[in-house]
Formats: sequence, structure tokens, C-alpha cells
Amino acid sequence: MRTLLVDGHVYSPAENFATALLIEDGVIAWIGAEGGAAMHTTDVDEVVELHGDLIAPGFVHLAVDEAAVSDGFVHAQRAGMAADRWPVQVWDEYADKPLAVVPADPCRLRSRIAAGVPTALLPPHTGGSGWEVIRAAVYGVDPAERLTARGAFSALTRGAWRLLGRPEKGVLRVGAEATFIRWHVENLVVESPDTRISNWSTDPRSATPGLPALQDDAPLPEFVEAWLGGTR
Repeated sequence: MRTLLVDGHVYSPAENFATALLIEDGVIAWIGAEGGAAMHTTDVDEVVELHGDLIAPGFVHLAVDEAAVSDGFVHAQRAGMAADRWPVQVWDEYADKPLAVVPADPCRLRSRIAAGVPTALLPPHTGGSGWEVIRAAVYGVDPAERLTARGAFSALTRGAWRLLGRPEKGVLRVGAEATFIRWHVENLVVESPDTRISNWSTDPRSATPGLPALQDDAPLPEFVEAWLGGTR
């Protein structure tokens, strides 16, 4: 089975400006721009029109056994220690240990990641969508510990898979399993808690794939559908 998805936005660090994606037997066979997609249209079983929607890796929830796909989660598994508003002495005790961290003060995020310590994001016990967790990590914690949107997205996807011992998962690239979420988005930016960076965020010369805007007044992405192993 060969399926071609076209006319969207594909969040892939391997292909910064990808708008199309080819799935073959449940695996990503090609990622690229519309010009390259044209060569595949004659030899596929289905062409899916994305209408500008975002295709991105699904989130991973590390504190439950089952999480809502409609909140963007494609995998849930209890794993390791969860850090939620710990006192300073406990953060110090686990300073060099892998952790899943709830982005709520007090927390350590940027400092741990900058030190190279494996760190994933974790939703609060009250739940919420993956985008709400990312928004909290970018804007809702102490400025010294805030992440860029790209860093927070990675911590809830690839970073979480790394804590599970699966570092190859959580990124869209050729040869990877075709598991991802399709989102309807208003616009895509390269967002940072530093407004000096946000000011040039829509400039394509930044050569960085965009993510949905996450400021408090920005509408969060709307779930459209999930693709799990190439099947929706």
C-alpha cells in the first residue's frame, strides 16, 4: 500500500520545508516538497490532500498506561521518575539522572537539557493536551528554565522515547514508522520565549521548521486524525 500526503506542512528536522510525505507499507518512504511529490502521484494507491494541515510526530505520555489520541498522544507508558514541583534538594539529588518533568514552577528544564541530562516533558496529573504541556514549558515556568517551542516539542516526543530506550522514534524521516498526528493550525512560527527571536520567527531564512504559535491568545492546534503505522 502506497499513500501520498500532499499540500500540508511536515514537521521534519531532516526536511525543513517539506509539504508532502509518501507512506509505503506503514513506513515513510519519502519526504519533500510539492515539486518532488508530483513524480509519485502516478504510482500510489491513494493521494491525501492535507489542505495546509500540519503533520507532526505524536506525543508520548510517561505517567499513564493509556492516553487520549485526540490530545496528540500516540504512546503511553509509565517509566522512571516523574518530577513535579520538587523542592531544591530533590532537584539536586536527581541533577544527573533521566527524568520526566512537569513544566510547573519550581522545575528544572533548560538547565538540565543544557547539561546534556536526558529530560522529557510530562503532563500534569490534571491532564491536558500535548500542546498545553508545550505551551507551559515555553511560557508558563520561570524564564531561566523556559524552553523554545522546538525544544519543548522534542522533549514531549523524541525526548520521551529516549527515556524509554527507543531513541530512533519520535521523528519523521525516511525509514521511520509512519506514526504521526494531523493537526489543523492557524499559522506556523519559530517560537521562543525570547521576543527578539520571535520577531523574526516567520522568516523562511531561519531554515527551521515551524510549529504552531503558542502564546496565551493563540488558538491551539485542532486534532484532525492520527496515523498509526501508516493506518488512520
